[in-house]
Amino acid sequence: MRRYLLAIITTFVFFPLLFSCHQKKEKHAEETYDFKGKTMTNIVFAENTDHNGQKENIDLDLYLPKSAGDGKKYPLTVFIHGGGFRVGEKEDGKVFCEMLADKGFAVASINYRTGWDKGKDPCSEDTSAVKVAVYRALQDTHAALRFLAANANKYAADTNWVFISGSSAGGILSLATNYYPQDSANIFFGNMVDSLGLLNNYGNNLTTNCNIKGIAAMWGGLNSPFLVTKNNALPTIFFHGEKDNVVPYDVSYFYNCPNFYQCYGAKPLYNRLVSLGVPAEAYIDPNGGHGVYTAKFRANATADFFNGLMTKKVQTGFHTETSDLIAVK
Repeated sequence: MRRYLLAIITTFVFFPLLFSCHQKKEKHAEETYDFKGKTMTNIVFAENTDHNGQKENIDLDLYLPKSAGDGKKYPLTVFIHGGGFRVGEKEDGKVFCEMLADKGFAVASINYRTGWDKGKDPCSEDTSAVKVAVYRALQDTHAALRFLAANANKYAADTNWVFISGSSAGGILSLATNYYPQDSANIFFGNMVDSLGLLNNYGNNLTTNCNIKGIAAMWGGLNSPFLVTKNNALPTIFFHGEKDNVVPYDVSYFYNCPNFYQCYGAKPLYNRLVSLGVPAEAYIDPNGGHGVYTAKFRANATADFFNGLMTKKVQTGFHTETSDLIAVK
């Protein structure tokens, strides 16, 4: 019975991951920004095999506060870009990462293996190819976390405070990294695991790990709010648009495909965390689609939320305002 239920959950989980950036991006400003800190680019953290069977170095960019280098360590935030698991680069979140670093965080924007063959109809895709793409992305995210934990001194990272964030496909990965452990993945992916390897020992041989303390999920979602339990729930700040027809803000069919199972976005996940007594905050644009609020606003709100966790003065609440109004604050 347990295997049957988890098989159903598998479909819940990974159909929502299919097309998180296939829709044209919502129009929202990505400001130019005069970064005051320091940047280290193209740091290789793993070597893996891509969807074409070719070896690929996976790298990240690191953004550090201006004062880095004096021996001080900074809370670490890992940022994961979007792109529907087909495209996207670590530079896509550059402004957000720079702003967060200027607020006192070490920010690692990571690449991960992307790519799978997409047909014209999103409701009739090769689900096995998509599941492989998602699994590979999760492997790379775990590899990045191990690498950063093992090199914490070198990169001024305080591994007592590690956060994870991302937008679209990256928003989904930021949640999935915490809520899909290996034992569940063994059932979710079945025989794929045998050929793809384990989630947490692929890409590099490092064994150092770290505990994630909070999540910033930007227009991401999960297959079910009940994957979030009292034992694994993490404080989370959400950003989402009510009119998102890629990853639903509430409960709906993913990508408007009625043959898919339902996907749960910011609203039900926020409610689930609150019901478990876990700090949560949500910024919801009632007129927004897939991609909301400026990088400046999201960086400010994310920094406030993460700092609140560290000082035990965390801000919570469910806020509904349009991007146009909130961007000027």
